[in-house]
Amino acid sequence: MNAPWLTRLCALSLLCLHGPLLGALPVTVSVPPQGYLVEAIGGERVDVSIMIEPGRSPHTFSLSPRRMMALDDAQVYFKVGHPDLAFEQRFLNHVEGQGRGVRIVALSEGVDLVRLDEEHDHDHSHGETDPHLWVSPRIMRAAAERVADALIDADPDGEADYRAGLERFITDVDALDEEIRSRFEPLERRRFVVNHPAWGYFARDYDMEQVAIESGGRDPSPAELARFIEAAKAEDVRVIFVQKGFSQRGAKTIAQEIEAVVKTVDPLAEDWPDTLRRMSEAIHEALGS
Repeated sequence: MNAPWLTRLCALSLLCLHGPLLGALPVTVSVPPQGYLVEAIGGERVDVSIMIEPGRSPHTFSLSPRRMMALDDAQVYFKVGHPDLAFEQRFLNHVEGQGRGVRIVALSEGVDLVRLDEEHDHDHSHGETDPHLWVSPRIMRAAAERVADALIDADPDGEADYRAGLERFITDVDALDEEIRSRFEPLERRRFVVNHPAWGYFARDYDMEQVAIESGGRDPSPAELARFIEAAKAEDVRVIFVQKGFSQRGAKTIAQEIEAVVKTVDPLAEDWPDTLRRMSEAIHEALGS
């Protein structure tokens, strides 16, 4: 047996041990935190494809051939389900256009949407609703049972595994929720400043208030910026949270004027519990005495 032949045999064996070749259920999700949720429940029984990869901006996303193949193979599609996510509608148009009867499950089912005009101190918000539902432990917990039901419907033989995964996820998310709640409970100050308004549902879960610098994808005008700087000085703002894929010009200008720190936390990161934990720790540090 020569080495090149052995190498090819090992590579083929590894391929055969992955994903659909072992009968894993092909599933597609829109954003990385949904991928975490589905994999936490489905484990090795699911092969999850994520349309918006970690570190990528939905605003610069393009539907590549590889992502098209993932959509073509999917038996279940977990969507966010917010009406303003234009990129997601492109996925849905493709899936529904195939006529294969792919089961589609929405994260947004039953959610009272947060209005963006509830989250701004300046006057260029237009009353849209926040699409970043996955930053809420409550919403993800409520969606977990729907995820498990959809996986069981598509793969009945795995019901025991999916039920066990669901139970573990609920236990973990309840512990995370209690950890964050306990961290915020002693805080007297409840307002934190972000560049892009991605944390509204997280704030609502914990009786906090998100104050966003930009809205509708654009930086504040000079007049709005001046008002924001004065308000931030009055409130002794110490930290401004930013994320990849969005202009940080306004945030950096304000931070320089008020001598605040700019911190990056990505709400689209795949390690969902770690992201929320780090965000809560950073807010606590920023607002604590």
